[in-house]
Amino acid sequence: MRWHPNVMAATVVLLAAVLAVGGCGQACGGQCGPPYQLQVIFRAGTPREMAVAALRRCAGDPLVARTGNVRRFRGPGAPSGSLTATIYTHAMPIGARHVPLLACLRRSPSVSQASWPN
Repeated sequence: MRWHPNVMAATVVLLAAVLAVGGCGQACGGQCGPPYQLQVIFRAGTPREMAVAALRRCAGDPLVARTGNVRRFRGPGAPSGSLTATIYTHAMPIGARHVPLLACLRRSPSVSQASWPN
């Protein structure tokens, strides 16, 4: 059976698209597409209301798609009583677009750190 060159070309393009959407062959290390997850960790002893207020103050940044719920931070080396939340962003920290969002979070005395994990 011989394939028509146009059918063969269309098949190759379709296969490449399916592989790209399915994640095969992607070279990203972790967060491969939006929404990207910015993890915010609050200082030990921060009341939930203060954590929520810090997130609300920074949620108006154009990089923010939405904010997640504040919850107990459980992880290696997590200080007792720490809270965490996820901010979902439209872009990873490339260039200077992320600077205002991180500056807003750092202005809050309740925020310990914020980073985009792999």
